This record gives sequence, structure tokens and C-alpha cells, in this order.
Amino acid sequence: MQVSVENTSTLERRVTVQIPADDINGKIQSRLRELSKQVRIKGFRPGKIPMNVMQQRYGAQVRNEVVGEAMQQSLEEAIQNEELRPASMPRLEPISESSPQDDIEFTAVIEVLPELDQVEVAELEIERPEAEVSEDDIDEMVETLRQQRTSWETVERTPKEGDQVLVEYVAETDEGRVPAAGKQRIAILMGDSGFDSLEKAVSKLKEGDTKEAKLTFPEDYREESLTGKKAKVELELVRVSESTIPEVDEEFIKSFGIESGDEKELRNEIKANLERELKQARTSLIKVSLIDALIATHPDLAVPESMVQSEAANMAAQAAGGQGEEPDEAQVEAFTESAQRRVRGGLIMSELARQNEIRIDGAKVRETIETVAETYEQPDEVRQMYFSNPQLLQQVENAVLEEQVVDWVMEHAKVLPKEMAFKEVIEAAAKNR
Repeated sequence: MQVSVENTSTLERRVTVQIPADDINGKIQSRLRELSKQVRIKGFRPGKIPMNVMQQRYGAQVRNEVVGEAMQQSLEEAIQNEELRPASMPRLEPISESSPQDDIEFTAVIEVLPELDQVEVAELEIERPEAEVSEDDIDEMVETLRQQRTSWETVERTPKEGDQVLVEYVAETDEGRVPAAGKQRIAILMGDSGFDSLEKAVSKLKEGDTKEAKLTFPEDYREESLTGKKAKVELELVRVSESTIPEVDEEFIKSFGIESGDEKELRNEIKANLERELKQARTSLIKVSLIDALIATHPDLAVPESMVQSEAANMAAQAAGGQGEEPDEAQVEAFTESAQRRVRGGLIMSELARQNEIRIDGAKVRETIETVAETYEQPDEVRQMYFSNPQLLQQVENAVLEEQVVDWVMEHAKVLPKEMAFKEVIEAAAKNR
């Protein structure tokens, strides 16, 4: 096997491989002999089929199989021998037709990972958020849980702030009636709807009352034909509902799976959950600070275009809410710059791990999966899902390796503690996702 490598760009290699015809033909003959023992051809006993008959019947098929396998194996050997580090699947160029007596020659275009010198971290300055979960944070979460369990009860009175009001209406604009037939229905929360003119119009109505009013519809109103417009409106107040927020009593606490109904146990569980969230958010912010510092030391690092495009497509899909539709070219393009930064940071992080022999800690992988599983009602099923799905498991392993790299850097770089409140850390982490 002969191999030649041409540098066609900073990160692109054109690898040409030549496989001797004798190697190919020898494998073809061997494969045909094995096949002759298995196939049945009328007029011949198994294992006694002449090679010229096998060649005529199966020669083309076997040749294609042997050539395909030889090309794959030869390319893998060439990549290993030439110490190339592919960033994506090699792109094979079409091979020209040749006779069985000719050597097989093919070319593969390979995008490779960039080569980095030793990544030094001793002079890097990394911010480390310093925060704790306070009693106020726990109080706020308890209040959030109470709000989530709000119940609504119909009342026979005029609406007041905090009530939910259901209204039916017909609007007349210069363009005509909205809706064209029937009535439109809308529910608003008094004092928090952003539809001030409607709130004022229904503030003195009771269930079943009607009224004509001139309303100014909000700029973000859901009905496009009414957005930002003034209209003459016929209103009917259908229902007024008053909210009831539950007390933190035994029944409320048990609804969260705490059989004792003890408030202290609820608060302890909330604190544990908030501390897990804080830990993840702190790690995320430290990682952002680290990647910013690393990119600053390698601002001109070339990155594989295939990796950038793949990351941009993933970001576009996530932004679309994971609705199963492939993002279009314009959507992907919008994320290209951010994707390039992510890929550059990820490559430097990976190089840090490689240069310093940081290996994935299996115990931390199991601990991470266990932490995720314990947040579900059926933790055993979640564990099984992760360990039986190679893609999910690899995602966890990659995340764990990144955490290990972050931990290693924090031991060797200049760490700058930054006092922050719990909410500040959570909000900052959310902005950097």
C-alpha cells in the first residue's frame, strides 16, 4: 500500500492511497473459494463448482465487496500511520474504472483537528462564583410551589386585581368585523394582562353583563388583525374567578411525596434541590469564564468547518424548541458565529484533557446519572435508559470530562472568587446557555 498526503488548506488533507492489484485479486479468489462451498448451482456438487463459473456468476459482486473493504481498511491504516486526526468522516472521491490487473487508487479528503502547542493555564484568570442557598431562597421556592398549586373558584362579583376574567367579544375595525363570525374569547389576569383598556372596561361588570367600549389592543396581541389597533368592541363578561393559594400545611407537603408532612423535611429537600441547581450553575459559569480565557489565548485558532456547521445546526434546532423540523440555511447561518466560538473552546478544552492525560472518571459518570435519576419517580428506569443508550451515555461522559478539565484548571490557574447571590448565579448561567 502506498500513501501520499497533500495539504490542501490549513485543516484539509488530500490522502491518496494505492492498493496493489495482487492484494485485491488474491482476496477475491479466496472469497470466491469460500463462497463456492456455500452456494448451490444446478449441475454442480457443493464445493465442486469451477472457479470460472464462480467468477462469471459472483465475480463482480465479490470484487465490489473486497474493494470496498480494502479501501476502508487501507484508509484507516493510512490515517493512523500518517497520524491524522479527522474532525469528521472522510469524503471519498469517485474512483475511475480499472481492469482487474490495475492497482486500485482512490483519494479521500479529510478535515483534521487543529494542532495546538502546549496549552498553558498558570496565568489564566478564572472567576469562581461564591454563593450559598439562603433561607430566603428556600422561602421564595416555597412560595413558587404555592403559586403553582393555585386553584380558581368562580365568584359572583365585579373583578378585582389578581382575578382571572373570561370575556367574549366582537370587534369592529376599519377593515371589518373580528371575528368574521361568532365571538372571540379571551382570558386575562386583572392587573397583569398588559391589556389596560380591556381591564378598565370590565372592572365594573359582573357575570353575564355586556358593554360596548373602545379598546386599544396591545402591540403583541395574539390576533394579528387587531394588533396595536383601536376598535369598537361589544363585550360580555363570561366568568370571574378568584384564586386560592394553599397554605403550607400537612396536605400540601404530602402532595410533594413527603409522607411525614413535616415542613422541615420539605425545606431540607428544597435546599438539596437548590444546591444541586447552584452547583450546576456555578460549574457552567466557571466553564464560560475558562473558555473565554482560553479563546483569548488562541484567538486565531482555525476550526473545522464541518464541526461548526454541525454545532450551528444543533443550536438552531434547540432554539426552535426541538419541534422535529430541520432548521433552514438562514437559521443555521444565524448561529454560525456562536457555534464557531463553542467549537473553538471545546477543541481547546479537549486538547487540555489530552495534553494532561485527563481521563473520564467512571465513578463520576455513574454519580451524575444517579443524580439525574433520583429526580424522577422511576429512577431505575432512568438509570437503565442512560446505560443502555450509547448516545445518552456519551453525552454524560463528555459533560463529566469537561467538569474534570474545569476542576484541573481551577487547581492550576489564578482563581478570582466572586461573591454572588444564589439568584444571580442561576440567572447568569441561564443567559450563557
